[in-house]
Amino acid sequence: MSRSAFLEVFTDATGGNPKLQTSGYLPQGAFPVIDQGKAEIAGYSDDASLLARVEPPVIIFGDHTRVIKYVDHPFILGADGTKVLRPINGSDPRYLFHYLRSLEIPSAGYSRHYKFLKEVSIPVPLLNEQRRIAAILDKADEVRTKRRHALAHLDVLAHSIFHSMFGDPISNPMGWPIVRVGDALESAKYGSSEKAALVGTTPVLRMNNLTYGGQIDLSQMKYLPGDVDERFLVKPGDVLFNRTNSAELVGKTAVFMGPEPMAYAGYLVRLRTSASCRPHFLGTFMNLPSTKKTLRNMCKSIVGMANINAKEVQTIKMPLPPVEKQNDFEARLMVISQLKDRHRAQLGELDALFASLQHRAFRGELS
Repeated sequence: MSRSAFLEVFTDATGGNPKLQTSGYLPQGAFPVIDQGKAEIAGYSDDASLLARVEPPVIIFGDHTRVIKYVDHPFILGADGTKVLRPINGSDPRYLFHYLRSLEIPSAGYSRHYKFLKEVSIPVPLLNEQRRIAAILDKADEVRTKRRHALAHLDVLAHSIFHSMFGDPISNPMGWPIVRVGDALESAKYGSSEKAALVGTTPVLRMNNLTYGGQIDLSQMKYLPGDVDERFLVKPGDVLFNRTNSAELVGKTAVFMGPEPMAYAGYLVRLRTSASCRPHFLGTFMNLPSTKKTLRNMCKSIVGMANINAKEVQTIKMPLPPVEKQNDFEARLMVISQLKDRHRAQLGELDALFASLQHRAFRGELS
């Protein structure tokens, strides 16, 4: 199978397109906004003059995030860091999309990653074979997508249970006492500023280990050397809050349930609840869309990153039902958590099978 240099297969069509800053995103509208974030659609706009001046389909590459998306409809380009790649020389766009997603692009933090992408070479079989491979991978990926949707529905279910038990936290129709988040805490502490490495003594949770769905992902860990000060250790029941990130991801919150010992990094804040507040109640409240909106409005922007400090997050107002009601809510969440664990295990198996399929496809071994 012949190979072609990246720039023989793609052209960078980013230049000349209008860009819409995050502050201009609408929750709904006529035209989708595509940016470098994980969400397929970051927001909407009704302004047709902002539409990208490039004929779809195109591939979107997150220069900071390494996120890769396939876009086959008119769209508006999101904020800085979003690359628009247009296939050239008659290659099949879906085939190229799958190949780019199969790459392990090295992480350079919040730096630029397009420089790595430009260095790759791409296997280019005959067009009919490209289309056959793309169709097979599309079908296999569809199964994974359905499993992810099932997990997403379980996340929404947790929010629905919260609203059914406690009502809307903004209007507070059940008349619960309103407190500030800080009033429900024993402490709020920043994590360790010590540089993490691939080897070390104590695993350290970083902002990438917190998912937007309110989980903790331990699949990619780093470590701190030597003994870690107890101030920077988490224990089961601690709520971790991501204080800085891109605007859509700042405020990711998850409850740590083990294993111990484990540290947490400086971009996280450890919220340790008092006796009046259960960790999963606070964690779910912090992940509600209404709370996320409050957080985004509170954020300061520094060099393209949204920030909110430990003092500010403690000023957020929330309803505080009796602990007995919070315990009932937590018990229901545990049932959902067990369902999620099963779905994740099955998704892990599907991901492994899909990776194997990709490997064979791009080596010309897919019979």
